[in-house]
Amino acid sequence: MMNEEILDLKLKGYCCSQMIMEMGLSRLEKENEDLVAAMAGLCDGMWSGRVCGILSAGICLLYLADPKGASQGLVEELTDWFEDAFGETDCEALMEGNPLNKVEKCPMMLEASFQKIEELLEWD
Repeated sequence: MMNEEILDLKLKGYCCSQMIMEMGLSRLEKENEDLVAAMAGLCDGMWSGRVCGILSAGICLLYLADPKGASQGLVEELTDWFEDAFGETDCEALMEGNPLNKVEKCPMMLEASFQKIEELLEWD
C-alpha cells in the first residue's frame, strides 16, 4: 500500500521530503498544504546535495508528531538508523552521481525510512 501512496505523491509532483511530510500528516489525520509546500526546501539535500530530504523531513515529522517527546533521542535514533541502513546521510553521496538512483533507490529509502518513523512514533 505504501508503494502506491509514494507513487501517487510522486505523480502529484512531490519530492521525497514533501512525501514524508504528507504521509505523516495523513497518519496524524491532519492537512497542512503550506507545510508540505515548505518541505520543498529540503528536496535534493536542500538543493545542494547535503542532508537527504527523506532524513531531514523525517526529523521535522518526528517533532510535528510529538513536539515534547521527539527531542534528541528519536532524532539520533532515526539518524543513526538511516546512516546504518543506507551508508550515508548526504543526498549527493547517496545518489552516487547516478540520476537513475532517484527512481531506483529513493522510493525504497523513503518507504523504509517512513516505516522506521512509524516504529519510533509507535504508530500502528
